Amino acid sequence: MKRLCVGLLTLLSAGLGCYAQLPDFNVQLLNDKNGIGTANASRIIRDRYGFLWILSPRHIQRFDGQDVRRIETGGENLLDIVSDSSGTIWTTSDSSIHRYRMGYRSLRKVPLAGLGTAPLNKLNKLQVTPDNHIWANAGRGLYRFDPRTDSFRFLALPGLKDHYYYRRVFGRRGYQLYLADIRTVFCFDTKSGRVRQVSFDGARSVVPVSDDVAWASNNLLQMFEINFAIGSVTRIAPVDTQHPAGIPLAELISITPLGNGKKLVNTTKGCYLYDNGSRTFTRAVLFDSGKALPNGENYADFHDHDGTHWILGQDGILFFRPSAHTIGWLNGFPGADLNLSNNVKSIAEDGQGNIWLGTARGIAVLDVRSGKVMPVRPAGPEWAHSGEIKGLVFDGKNLLVAPSGALPQMLDPIRRTFTGLRYPAGEAGKRLRTKLMNETIGTLAPMPGGDFLITGELGCYKVEAGSYHITEILVEGFEKLIQTVAHDRRGNFWMGTYRGLLVADSAFRNTVADSDFSPGKLVSAVLMRNDSTAWCGSVGLYEVVKSGNVLKKKKIFPELTNQRISMLHRDKGGRIWIGADDGLYLLNRNTSKLQWFDFRDNVQNKPLNMNGLLEASDGRMYAGGQNGLNYFDPGLLKYREEKLNVLIAAVRVNQDDSLLTENQQPLTFSWTRNSVEIQYLTPYFRNPEKLMYRYRLTGLDDHWVDNARNSRVRFSSLPPGRYTFSVAASLDGITWSETVAPLAFVILQPWWSTWWFVSAVLALVVAVAYWLFRRRIKVIRRQTALREHMAELEMRALRAQMNPHFIFNCLNSINRYIVKSDNATASLYLTRFAKLIRLILDNSNSKKVLLSSELEALKLYIEMERIRFDNKFDHHIIVEEGVHADSIGVPSLIIQPYVENAIWHGLLHKESNGSLWVKVRMLDENTLECVIEDNGVGREKAAEFRSKSASGKKSLGMKLTEDRIAVLNQYAQTNASVEIVDLADASRMAVGTRVVVVIPV
Repeated sequence: MKRLCVGLLTLLSAGLGCYAQLPDFNVQLLNDKNGIGTANASRIIRDRYGFLWILSPRHIQRFDGQDVRRIETGGENLLDIVSDSSGTIWTTSDSSIHRYRMGYRSLRKVPLAGLGTAPLNKLNKLQVTPDNHIWANAGRGLYRFDPRTDSFRFLALPGLKDHYYYRRVFGRRGYQLYLADIRTVFCFDTKSGRVRQVSFDGARSVVPVSDDVAWASNNLLQMFEINFAIGSVTRIAPVDTQHPAGIPLAELISITPLGNGKKLVNTTKGCYLYDNGSRTFTRAVLFDSGKALPNGENYADFHDHDGTHWILGQDGILFFRPSAHTIGWLNGFPGADLNLSNNVKSIAEDGQGNIWLGTARGIAVLDVRSGKVMPVRPAGPEWAHSGEIKGLVFDGKNLLVAPSGALPQMLDPIRRTFTGLRYPAGEAGKRLRTKLMNETIGTLAPMPGGDFLITGELGCYKVEAGSYHITEILVEGFEKLIQTVAHDRRGNFWMGTYRGLLVADSAFRNTVADSDFSPGKLVSAVLMRNDSTAWCGSVGLYEVVKSGNVLKKKKIFPELTNQRISMLHRDKGGRIWIGADDGLYLLNRNTSKLQWFDFRDNVQNKPLNMNGLLEASDGRMYAGGQNGLNYFDPGLLKYREEKLNVLIAAVRVNQDDSLLTENQQPLTFSWTRNSVEIQYLTPYFRNPEKLMYRYRLTGLDDHWVDNARNSRVRFSSLPPGRYTFSVAASLDGITWSETVAPLAFVILQPWWSTWWFVSAVLALVVAVAYWLFRRRIKVIRRQTALREHMAELEMRALRAQMNPHFIFNCLNSINRYIVKSDNATASLYLTRFAKLIRLILDNSNSKKVLLSSELEALKLYIEMERIRFDNKFDHHIIVEEGVHADSIGVPSLIIQPYVENAIWHGLLHKESNGSLWVKVRMLDENTLECVIEDNGVGREKAAEFRSKSASGKKSLGMKLTEDRIAVLNQYAQTNASVEIVDLADASRMAVGTRVVVVIPV
């Protein structure tokens, strides 16, 4: 078999050399360190979502690469597990079948129809045919799931109605199912109903190889080939002294075709490689991260849809892709020879195809055909403690070896002997030897014409081709410590140093330098793109263009910005390989994007070394680093595009229990349940530490939000609305895989902001506004009417004060004084009359007048009436302290009608002189009280005099004033009032009248 170039070398000391076996498969191992319990696991599968399921008797585990979810059973012992195309998980016990779907909290039992289970009809295994029918085998036959009745119905094989079978045998290939009894193996075609059978005693397991051929192991663990087309059974040769390449006694688990006539045969005693041509077996060599695995005891396996093979074994769960070429890793020098380092500094290939490795402690040769590794050392005290070999080149005849701290040597790869170089004669040669003995080598590089350049901390040296004559040469800038050298077709040298980049002509003169490489100045790798352009590896990758004596550079590939670039190489196929801190990158020429290989692709877990790269004559590439040697065929190595399946696993609202999202979309929450926590995951196993996430919540923010490696996000106090949550995963931060089933959910509006409530409130507001509008119109109209009525009353009051009778009497009195030649009295009366008329007219222009003005008019009126009636009464106007008459406003003409009424109807009818009192005081800071009191005849006696009066004059002043006060109360919302009190003596005889007017101010 042409071995796949995958895996690691374990080196064992044997005499002068160490022997190793190239591994057949690189695998990854999952075990208790990953949180998986495998102690009593018996089955493994992978579902359509990518989850790994591990079956144990009392529970099943779901593993996504990072977290384990454990689902307990109801007390039954589980026997088998399968997954159908919808992702539903099915399990069996002796007596029942259960299923589990995304969204379930536990396993749910599925009923059986037809023949029930019994001691001789117990269930055991499950199979799923390509038409997504689920089958279970039992002691009496088969059960098939009927989605119409949601139950498993019993089905006897055609012609075998009352037959009994081994429950342990149940295999499948396509639509064909394989069963067995004590003496027969059956092949049942579920599409045609055809049953084929071949006699075979004591079948223990049956694994189909083709439609007509199956392999089977019996109770004695012997293995046979069964041909259903011709009805034959052929023993497969067991391993023994005559057949060392046979198969050991074991129970067969699975057979996986590998192509080129090869098969991977998995048994309970480990995995074997089978060659169809020679019909021989060899035990497969499996390695995980540099360690050989026992490959001695397996229990179950599963081959998934993307070609990954999963094996449940004694060390845990192994998984690998048996048909894929992968990167190999040689990681065993320290265990092979204590004097040989695992740190590979330089690599060369001799004419025989052997690979020579310069390490941190000496040199070794690897024969990849025989798997032999041998350290090779020259004699001499200077090699007693071998230094690092950073310079190693094959010139077609010999290997040129340039160690640090020792003299360069020529190594004959066939004889394995060392020869010294030729030095200048005399003192010059002696000085050169001494210098080289103290030199720290940077690199050894070929020069145009076949010579070789050795660079060091103390100087640079040229080794002439053929003669192996070594001399020191002057290289401008050598003190910057040259570490790597490349040259263009013009003969210019591009040299990476600890202090930047140097570009020199073929004589190492006319140097152009650029030391502006940050954060570190070291240029550790140079790859010529053309005669004026080079890629330079530092911290990040730069493209440098030389234009005359000017170097212009720019950073390329942002994903490499913070990585130390240690290797740059263009292989024979034109592919560009980049060695960086976190692995190996391949430039995809079609997309100009980088493809990343890291530790889980079997790239060593420590940095690759400068100059530790070789493309061998057979096209295989070797990359040396601080933890060994990687090797692979660049033409066969295919980048595996990872299609990540991002799933939304659960939703948690307001700290409640999780709401699993299956069949519940879109989710609806009340406005009080507006804090949402969403959990998402991505089943990925090769390197789950590389997973990173980003999310967005449409409806809140349409932008993606980076969430690093966090697999959950919480949104607090979301406003009501419709939302769609989407999440994407990536391994490199460049290519993102978005979930195919975003989560939609709705947070309902609170009841007071729902459309019906808003509509109702709006209707109510419109109705109330309309009612208020109509009411306001009524109020305005009423106020307008009141204003008009008050204006009318005020005018009538004015007319009442200025009634013709009063004016006539006043003018008549003036005339009487004139006739009597009482000019002084006439003048006084006329002056007061004019002044009163003017005050009345002035006060009539305002709704309110100052109390002082009102009292002045009242005083003038009383004095005129007193003069007119020959001083028949006296008067007193009393204003108490605290009444600020000059700042208090009162309705105009509000007191005079009551004073007039007191004079005309109270005092004039009194036989003796009377008295009139007007008292003004503040009841409180907002209320004025005015008391008009007389000691006249009283209201009852005055009424008698009015009734006897021939004129029957009707006094309207008081009535108008009362109406004005009523209108004022309605219009201005005040509480003005008028109270009339009849005064009487002890014998209840009338002694006057008191009027109390209360006016808000």
